Amino acid sequence: SSSLRAVKVIECNVRASRTVPFVSKTLNVNFIELATRVMLKQDVKPSPVYLYDFEFVSCKAPMFSFQRLSGSDPHVGVEMQSTGEVACFGQNANEAFLKALIASGIKVTFEPCGILLSLGPQDHKETILKYLPFLDEMGFRIYATTGTASYIEANAPKRKGVPISVTSLSNAVTPKKPNVMSAMAEKAVKMVICTPSSRDSGGATAGYFLRRKALESQLTLLVNLQQALMFIDALYNNGASKEAAENFGLWTHGKSATE
Repeated sequence: SSSLRAVKVIECNVRASRTVPFVSKTLNVNFIELATRVMLKQDVKPSPVYLYDFEFVSCKAPMFSFQRLSGSDPHVGVEMQSTGEVACFGQNANEAFLKALIASGIKVTFEPCGILLSLGPQDHKETILKYLPFLDEMGFRIYATTGTASYIEANAPKRKGVPISVTSLSNAVTPKKPNVMSAMAEKAVKMVICTPSSRDSGGATAGYFLRRKALESQLTLLVNLQQALMFIDALYNNGASKEAAENFGLWTHGKSATE
């Protein structure tokens, strides 16, 4: 029917999004002023922007309030959940990305430690395989929930011909030890990459308890695969070490990013 083909407006906001001031600051052009002048029918001259003239990379990252919301599931979906954003600048994409993570409140662990992988979708498990050699080379001890560990072991990833060791942990609702809850409580794991599957998108699932425990324990928690992969790349290219932590600590007003 014609009603099904009609375009309907469900929301109209006469405002500039948070991206506009970010782009304005990055490119040093006040787009809000320009847009206002256009609406007032004033003459506006073009403001040329030459991206190759910039010697820095800027990164915008959302901020969430999962820590303040008791019982909330720290995973992202289609809903608007962010309560703010931060903008950071770096000499390259990796540096800008790490600074944005720190500024948005994510606890960043630079030094090698135990990292737990719990990946829901099958393609996520497949994608992480080529990043395991980077983690192994940096000295991270790799843990994984049973499903993820079984997939990794079945594909037998290696670094320089040597099999990469992965320790399997029972999930958060299994009393059998070692499990993810005991590993986090004992600080054997200080970093968690947990990407929910469609079955784990709501309710009191094992994934929910894992993410919530990691958040409450103030561990590095990443729930988006693309973000996690870039994080691994950034650590690998900037150096996972105490010196790297101290350098980034200088960018957080003298306070170490690992504190």
